Amino acid sequence: MKEEKIRASVRGRTTQGNKVREGRGFSREEIKQAGLTLQLAKRQGMRVDTRRKTVHSQNVQTLKKHSRTSVPLTEIKGIGKVAEEELQKADVMDAYDLAHIDIQILAEKVPYSKRILERWQNEANELLNR
Repeated sequence: MKEEKIRASVRGRTTQGNKVREGRGFSREEIKQAGLTLQLAKRQGMRVDTRRKTVHSQNVQTLKKHSRTSVPLTEIKGIGKVAEEELQKADVMDAYDLAHIDIQILAEKVPYSKRILERWQNEANELLNR
Protein backbone atom coordinates (compact mmCIF):
# COMPACT_ATOMS: atom_id res chain seq x y z
CA MET A 1 0.00 0.00 0.00
CA LYS A 2 1.41 3.37 -1.02
CA GLU A 3 1.81 5.96 1.73
CA GLU A 4 -0.05 9.24 1.31
CA LYS A 5 2.31 12.21 1.16
CA ILE A 6 1.48 15.23 3.26
CA ARG A 7 1.97 18.47 1.33
CA ALA A 8 2.00 22.08 2.44
CA SER A 9 0.00 24.61 0.44
CA VAL A 10 1.18 28.19 -0.01
CA ARG A 11 0.06 31.29 -1.86
CA GLY A 12 2.22 32.83 -4.54
CA ARG A 13 3.62 36.32 -3.99
CA THR A 14 2.28 37.70 -7.26
CA THR A 15 -0.47 40.30 -7.36
CA GLN A 16 -2.18 38.49 -10.22
CA GLY A 17 -4.32 35.62 -9.10
CA ASN A 18 -2.82 34.92 -5.68
CA LYS A 19 -2.96 31.22 -6.52
CA VAL A 20 -2.57 28.42 -4.03
CA ARG A 21 0.19 26.00 -4.95
CA GLU A 22 2.14 23.16 -3.40
CA GLY A 23 4.95 24.41 -1.17
CA ARG A 24 8.40 23.03 -0.43
CA GLY A 25 7.36 22.09 3.08
CA PHE A 26 5.74 23.25 6.30
CA SER A 27 7.10 26.32 8.10
CA ARG A 28 8.60 26.02 11.58
CA GLU A 29 5.75 28.01 13.09
CA GLU A 30 3.12 25.77 11.47
CA ILE A 31 4.82 22.71 12.93
CA LYS A 32 5.03 24.39 16.34
CA GLN A 33 1.34 25.40 16.29
CA ALA A 34 0.38 21.83 15.38
CA GLY A 35 2.10 20.63 18.55
CA LEU A 36 5.03 18.89 16.91
CA THR A 37 8.77 19.30 17.09
CA LEU A 38 10.92 19.71 13.99
CA GLN A 39 12.65 16.42 14.73
CA LEU A 40 9.37 14.53 15.08
CA ALA A 41 7.93 16.09 11.92
CA LYS A 42 11.00 15.10 9.91
CA ARG A 43 10.96 11.60 11.38
CA GLN A 44 7.35 11.21 10.26
CA GLY A 45 8.36 12.12 6.71
CA MET A 46 6.97 15.64 6.65
CA ARG A 47 8.93 18.16 4.64
CA VAL A 48 10.12 21.28 6.45
CA ASP A 49 10.84 24.58 4.70
CA THR A 50 13.03 26.49 7.14
CA ARG A 51 13.08 29.58 4.91
CA ARG A 52 9.33 30.14 4.93
CA LYS A 53 7.96 32.34 7.73
CA THR A 54 4.25 32.35 6.88
CA VAL A 55 1.61 30.40 8.77
CA HIS A 56 -1.45 29.05 6.96
CA SER A 57 -4.22 27.66 9.15
CA GLN A 58 -4.98 25.01 6.51
CA ASN A 59 -1.44 23.63 6.89
CA VAL A 60 -1.69 23.62 10.70
CA GLN A 61 -4.96 21.66 10.48
CA THR A 62 -3.38 19.21 8.02
CA LEU A 63 -0.45 18.64 10.37
CA LYS A 64 -2.74 18.10 13.37
CA LYS A 65 -4.88 15.64 11.44
CA HIS A 66 -1.97 13.56 10.19
CA SER A 67 0.21 13.69 13.29
CA ARG A 68 -2.46 12.69 15.79
CA THR A 69 -2.43 9.05 14.77
CA SER A 70 1.20 8.71 13.81
CA VAL A 71 3.24 9.56 16.91
CA PRO A 72 5.37 6.46 17.53
CA LEU A 73 5.39 4.83 20.96
CA THR A 74 9.16 5.23 21.25
CA GLU A 75 8.68 9.02 21.52
CA ILE A 76 7.25 8.42 25.00
CA LYS A 77 9.85 8.46 27.77
CA GLY A 78 10.45 4.96 29.11
CA ILE A 79 9.19 3.05 26.08
CA GLY A 80 11.93 1.34 24.11
CA LYS A 81 11.83 -1.24 21.34
CA VAL A 82 10.93 -4.16 23.64
CA ALA A 83 8.10 -2.29 25.36
CA GLU A 84 6.87 -1.04 21.99
CA GLU A 85 6.67 -4.63 20.69
CA GLU A 86 4.75 -5.74 23.80
CA LEU A 87 2.28 -2.88 23.44
CA GLN A 88 1.83 -3.56 19.73
CA LYS A 89 0.99 -7.19 20.52
CA ALA A 90 -1.82 -5.75 22.67
CA ASP A 91 -3.02 -3.65 19.66
CA VAL A 92 -1.57 -0.35 20.89
CA MET A 93 0.14 0.89 17.74
CA ASP A 94 0.93 4.53 18.56
CA ALA A 95 0.68 7.26 21.21
CA TYR A 96 -2.91 8.06 20.24
CA ASP A 97 -3.98 4.47 20.97
CA LEU A 98 -2.14 4.49 24.29
CA ALA A 99 -3.74 7.79 25.32
CA HIS A 100 -7.25 6.46 24.68
CA ILE A 101 -7.09 2.87 25.96
CA ASP A 102 -8.48 1.59 29.26
CA ILE A 103 -5.52 0.88 31.56
CA GLN A 104 -7.32 -2.00 33.32
CA ILE A 105 -7.71 -3.91 30.05
CA LEU A 106 -4.18 -3.11 28.90
CA ALA A 107 -2.65 -4.23 32.23
CA GLU A 108 -4.09 -7.72 31.64
CA LYS A 109 -2.46 -7.96 28.19
CA VAL A 110 1.06 -6.66 28.87
CA PRO A 111 3.67 -7.48 31.55
CA TYR A 112 3.78 -3.95 33.00
CA SER A 113 2.22 -2.57 36.18
CA LYS A 114 -0.76 -0.23 36.13
CA ARG A 115 1.40 2.52 37.59
CA ILE A 116 3.85 2.36 34.69
CA LEU A 117 1.04 2.18 32.14
CA GLU A 118 -0.67 5.22 33.71
CA ARG A 119 2.59 7.18 33.56
CA TRP A 120 3.03 6.25 29.90
CA GLN A 121 -0.58 7.20 29.20
CA ASN A 122 -0.10 10.60 30.85
CA GLU A 123 3.04 11.23 28.80
CA ALA A 124 1.21 10.18 25.63
CA ASN A 125 -1.55 12.69 26.42
CA GLU A 126 1.02 15.44 27.00
CA LEU A 127 2.77 14.58 23.75
CA LEU A 128 -0.49 14.71 21.78
CA ASN A 129 -1.66 17.95 23.41
CA ARG A 130 1.51 19.96 22.76
